[in-house]
Amino acid sequence: MPFLRYFVPLLMLLISVVFLSLGYHHWQKSSQLLQASTVAEGVIISIDPFMSSEAGKSSSLQYFPKVAFTTSAGEQIEFQSTVTRRADHYKEGDQVRVLYQQNDPQTAVIGSFNDLWVLALIFSISGVMVMLLSGWFFRRALRADKPN
Repeated sequence: MPFLRYFVPLLMLLISVVFLSLGYHHWQKSSQLLQASTVAEGVIISIDPFMSSEAGKSSSLQYFPKVAFTTSAGEQIEFQSTVTRRADHYKEGDQVRVLYQQNDPQTAVIGSFNDLWVLALIFSISGVMVMLLSGWFFRRALRADKPN
């Protein structure tokens, strides 16, 4: 059945396109944030632990830094990062760069490489790897179809 030989490579190709699309989306989102945001100096005010538990997996302790900063308009803002860190990554009182939108300072992010680019890199690299593997499977399927 030739179709079944091509099913796995086609499925992997589809998955790679999804990963590459997600990588591009996160890259574009971070690029737009950098272009349209205002920079402020923030201070880590706490490192809040969170116990995550996924079905069938053991629980793990994750840490989310809480940051306070002052906008250019003088408004005091506090936000919790959505990116987890090791417990020793930040300490209370550490200075961090904060990126925020003038019209919505509550959606601020820590201006670090992790917060801005890691998701884009993970999805993009995964997409390329799956695409290369898909090509290898396609090549095997084509060789199997050739008469000897």
